[in-house]
Amino acid sequence: MRCRDSEDDAGMVNYRWSVCWADLGITLGSEQAGRRPVLIISSDEVNQSLPIVTVVPLTSSKPGRRVYPTEALITAACSGLTCDSIAMAHQIRTIAKVRLGEACGRVDDASTREMILKAVQRHLGLDVL
Repeated sequence: MRCRDSEDDAGMVNYRWSVCWADLGITLGSEQAGRRPVLIISSDEVNQSLPIVTVVPLTSSKPGRRVYPTEALITAACSGLTCDSIAMAHQIRTIAKVRLGEACGRVDDASTREMILKAVQRHLGLDVL
């Protein structure tokens, strides 16, 4: 199933908070590259209007790995992935929707969403809630 998560009563596709596989392509330096899971964080109002979405790349959570202030831990149960993951807000980027592949799941847990938004706010230097 492609990453077009669900539709609301008005027929609008809900992308926000979906976890999908994406092809991030070739990058430079420490940028996240290749095929990996991402979390869509852009608003669905914008997602409906443009051929792009803003995503936070995810990486596997390894035992003993520190979670930095610009990151948030997402459990496997919450993401639909096979292992716990770390959302890397410091790697936030906007990608074309055609880069999106299969849907994995959806982050519906309010406290996890709040942690992710706080990590994004810290990275961008916005007032933290």
